[in-house]
Amino acid sequence: MRTFLSKLCALFTRSQSSEEEFETHLALLTERFVAQGMAPEEAAVAARRQFGNAGLHQQNLRDQSRFLLLSHLLRDLRYAVRGMLRNPGFAVAAILTLALGMGANIAVFALMDAVLLRSLPVADPQRLYFVDYAGAAGLGIAPPYPFLQRMQSEAYSLQSVAAYSGQGQLKIRPESSANFETANGSRVSGCYYQVLGLRAALGRLLTAQDELLRPAVAVLSYDYWQTRYAGNPAVLGSSFMLDGTSFTIVGVAPKGYSGLQPGHHDDITIPITSMNLGPHDGDGMLVDHNSPWFQAIGRLASGVSPANARAEINTLFQSYMTEFPVSAEARRDQFHHIELVSAAQGLDNLRKQYARPLQALMAVVALVLLIACANITNLLLARATRREREFAVRIALGAGRRRLLHQLLTETALLFFIGAAASLAVAFAVVRLLMRFFSTGPQPMQLSLHFDGPLLAFALALPLLATLIFGAAPILHVLRTVPHAAIKEGSRMSESSSRMGLGRALIVLQVALSLILLVGASLFLKTLRNLHSVDPGFSPSQIALMQIHLLESTYPESPARLAAWDRILSVVRTTPGVQSAALSAATPFDTSGRHAGFIVPGYRRTSDVDSLINLDHVSEDYFKTLNTPLLRGRNLSASDVDSAPHVALLNQTAARHYFPGRDPIGVEIHINDAAYRIVGIVQDIHQSDLREPATPFIFLPVRQPYDRNFRLTLLVRTTLKPTALAATLTRQIHTVAPDSLITQPITLSEQMDESIVNERLISTLVSIFSVLALMLSAIGLYGVIAYTVARRTPEFAVRLAIGAVPQQVIGSVLMGTLRLLALGLVLGVPASILLARAARSLFYEVTPTDLSAQLIAATLLSAVSLVASVLPAFRISRIDPASALRAE
Repeated sequence: MRTFLSKLCALFTRSQSSEEEFETHLALLTERFVAQGMAPEEAAVAARRQFGNAGLHQQNLRDQSRFLLLSHLLRDLRYAVRGMLRNPGFAVAAILTLALGMGANIAVFALMDAVLLRSLPVADPQRLYFVDYAGAAGLGIAPPYPFLQRMQSEAYSLQSVAAYSGQGQLKIRPESSANFETANGSRVSGCYYQVLGLRAALGRLLTAQDELLRPAVAVLSYDYWQTRYAGNPAVLGSSFMLDGTSFTIVGVAPKGYSGLQPGHHDDITIPITSMNLGPHDGDGMLVDHNSPWFQAIGRLASGVSPANARAEINTLFQSYMTEFPVSAEARRDQFHHIELVSAAQGLDNLRKQYARPLQALMAVVALVLLIACANITNLLLARATRREREFAVRIALGAGRRRLLHQLLTETALLFFIGAAASLAVAFAVVRLLMRFFSTGPQPMQLSLHFDGPLLAFALALPLLATLIFGAAPILHVLRTVPHAAIKEGSRMSESSSRMGLGRALIVLQVALSLILLVGASLFLKTLRNLHSVDPGFSPSQIALMQIHLLESTYPESPARLAAWDRILSVVRTTPGVQSAALSAATPFDTSGRHAGFIVPGYRRTSDVDSLINLDHVSEDYFKTLNTPLLRGRNLSASDVDSAPHVALLNQTAARHYFPGRDPIGVEIHINDAAYRIVGIVQDIHQSDLREPATPFIFLPVRQPYDRNFRLTLLVRTTLKPTALAATLTRQIHTVAPDSLITQPITLSEQMDESIVNERLISTLVSIFSVLALMLSAIGLYGVIAYTVARRTPEFAVRLAIGAVPQQVIGSVLMGTLRLLALGLVLGVPASILLARAARSLFYEVTPTDLSAQLIAATLLSAVSLVASVLPAFRISRIDPASALRAE
């Protein structure tokens, strides 16, 4: 950048000086004609006529100047390339170092861009807002559906507003297939695509008329159209069965748009009124005045500010809450007022989950880049020192320092930009690794990591900044060269001292940064180990999980479904290798928990939260399969059917919370309007978060259905490899329930690991980057020590000649290393503690001042540093003093 600006200034300076030169020539010609007897006016005209077109002359000079600048740039580039070819070791080391450092930064920035920075690919996303209720407990989601309808008709500050409800996996059967399959889906208002300002890639999108479901229609995402239907335009007019209803495909959404949830694609979008179809309580949900269950997204009307829109919608909301009141506590904590939250980047679930880990990773790779650039600076300083005499001779022969500046900037920029080009290959490999990391597990994320405008701008900015910042020291070193001192014999030692002072300072910086990264890696690995050591309340090993869907058309009534579940359990339990099997509506760490109204006789609740309890439906042998002990009472059994007295189990936390100082066994409680008798207490199970204590839970028998139970999860404890059993179980289940759809075969251990995906991601990447930083620091230390030893060869030769033993020489070199190491550790230890405190929320049962982490990092760094110093020290101790002095 400085080269470009300096040349630009030179162009303007040259233009000004050429104008002055032209004026001088005209003045001289005018004087000559006056001396020949012409009048001054005639002489001036004659002078201009003879001189010719001054503007044309100036343009020719400017063209020559630009050509000269281009010629100099090309010459500098050729010289830089020849220099790299003459010293390939230096070029390869520098380019690889830059590629690793910059590649890591570009890859993590790509992940940050996809998760935290990228806006939705819709028209004018900055005008989109989510309409959420809010109170003392914080932000919620959209107010109940009847209020959405009121906004659609009365909120003039919104151009339009739509409902959105992500439905997860939908069970569909395309008309061209005899088998059911799953697809991710969402239910939306008819004006949903109008709010987003999108146009169909094929066919049409949903409209308000489609909410009438005459007929029921659907829109496919572009990616799903490409993968499931191979991009066939004939998909229009085809249909699929969902919830016993035929949906006609009328269009394909535009390329690039796949829903409001980054990381989770909506393959199929259908009208929100389809909640009325199939095994849903749509009739109740769409008219319930007090139950929120969806997101509301609106587009501001032209010229309306968010503040004005919020004021208008909040007025409507206060009126609505007056008509349909809730408890004072719910009014204060939840339904107090309306907030407008920017929807430009979609729903923020993914950002909330990964914001802190990604920020921490970005800081880590920035430190890696600093270490890499410090290495490059040392390499450039060493090369500049070796070329001192070359530059001194060129200055002595008349070369300007500005000309040398141009050449050095060109050489440095070329090196950094080649490193940046190589870093794109490294970044691409790391991005593919990250995409595989996120695309596995029971709830895979589909991140779109691609090299777009912001990412390419970041990739270009990195080498440019690195050139200006880290290339400055070698260039300044050369520009300060004193020609006669550099050429004189013996000046080499005095000149190298300042260079080596900076080189040693950079090594100290590398040691400190490496220590910070190693300490961070140690703390994150300890966090991961501590989470794995938490007792979840069950034994996850050797348990296979499979979701089983029963069709409503085949099993419309509860007795038929319960008979099917009985047949499934029976055939699974007789399968070879199966120790025990059970069914449940939810399993630990599957993120599908639910709650229900809960009334305990004699318990005085202190808040609305106490009126709800987490709930699960389980079969007999559920806790046996999990290896979760029954603490009191009896377990659930196959005889707990709908016609028998309804029973339930509590976990320890629920028993302590709702029955302080009394025995819950035999007490009759109410879940919504149904009565259940407590018959047992089981050990607490961590259902969703290993970091948090267990929450109150109640378990109901699956044969006394609180829900319709069209979908349950099969848990199988096996003596075989769980993943190998999935195919056998699928065949066995289809023999007794041929219409069932089996999805998401996974092990409970894998599902549990997904709950700590943040910790696994950051521990893995920080460990990798820490090892990389350690390697770069070792290489940098080796280079500085080797260079220092080479410069001090005459000194060591003299010491050996007068009687020093090789061990003393080795000790002298190693002592120099230890001094640099000690300084780096002194700076690194407090810095690592400060940064660990900033990242405290990412740790679990680990303190920022963890002494063992500091000791492990310091020991590892010291060992690697000493190893890097041994080879140069051993080499110099074996030299022949006489030969070394003669060569000098």
